[in-house]
Amino acid sequence: MNLRQKIQVTLALFFIFIAFASYHKGTGSTAWIQWTTLVVFIMFGLVFDLTFTDDSMFLFDPDADNWRRKTEAGKY
Repeated sequence: MNLRQKIQVTLALFFIFIAFASYHKGTGSTAWIQWTTLVVFIMFGLVFDLTFTDDSMFLFDPDADNWRRKTEAGKY
């Protein structure tokens, strides 16, 4: 894990703590839902980061001819 991913995990853990701390059954407050939503967004960003940003980084090339040249060049 690089520094960016460690920061994302740290933020997620911090906001999970905040979400649990803001929940209280007797008050009827819904602030914990907002903190949980933030945690979901951070975790989705982390999963996306871990999935698509490494040495074999996801490459989107909408031009089919360029893609064909890149992938078929190694076959011959």
